[in-house]
Amino acid sequence: MSVSQVDPDQYTRAGSITKAYFRDVYSAIEPTKSDLSQQGKVAIVTGAGKGIGRAIALAHAKAGAAGIVLITRFSQSAEETKSIIEADYPHVKVLALPTDITDESEVSRSIDSIKSTFGTAHTLINNAGVFSSIATIDQADPATWWKDFEVNVRGTYLVTAAFLRLAAANIQPTIVNLVSTIALTPPSLSSYFVSKLAVAKFTEFLPLENPNVAAYSLSPGIVLTDMTLDPFKPFAKDTAELTGAVTVYLAAKRPQYLNGRHLVANWDVEELEARKDELISSDKLKVGQFI
Repeated sequence: MSVSQVDPDQYTRAGSITKAYFRDVYSAIEPTKSDLSQQGKVAIVTGAGKGIGRAIALAHAKAGAAGIVLITRFSQSAEETKSIIEADYPHVKVLALPTDITDESEVSRSIDSIKSTFGTAHTLINNAGVFSSIATIDQADPATWWKDFEVNVRGTYLVTAAFLRLAAANIQPTIVNLVSTIALTPPSLSSYFVSKLAVAKFTEFLPLENPNVAAYSLSPGIVLTDMTLDPFKPFAKDTAELTGAVTVYLAAKRPQYLNGRHLVANWDVEELEARKDELISSDKLKVGQFI
């Protein structure tokens, strides 16, 4: 099949639980809306050096956040994102913290820096992730296969645990964990998809153990990044800005009917809101019950 014959919405439409779906920012989640304001809030974004992470950081700056913390592996990418935010949103205080999120001591040092700069933080978006192995299970190098768990699971755990200890008792923290379309099982990507499934289940525990926390696992849809494999590129029409705007919406609204659950950035949030009684009274959108 030629590229011209490909339906770019094929997988997006098939995976949507809402009648309407979106592939770019739409009015209900526009970060500049007054009811989505992040004024006075501090957001931490991991993997913020480029792509989806950069778009998430920019969305929170656009929504009026007081502070943005950029957690990246490399200082150059952190400084690039910081420069972009400061140029467009000079009112936002930006803290760039190069951090290996799999290293407990580095995470602790970064959290100490956040505390000394801002005192606390209100929102955490765990966007950092990798897929390292593109071999079948029997052919994969064990260390390479396991690296996805080191970053996607251990890294997410370390940052989240430290954030929960940082968050002041008088605020209501929001955590958004970036996952993937968990229902998919593409051959040779087992380590990535299994590790992201673990993150989705991890998300369910957060509000159960911490009743003041709102936590969501969010799939960004299919965004064209440097991690996008060739077979997925014809379908990669979702903008990174869409995911950024959805994280702002979740931080502002903290919808309880989605708390501890999974959603996809493409889904129509107004339709989800209209179905809140159905969702909150069931196990839909939890692991094993995504649809």
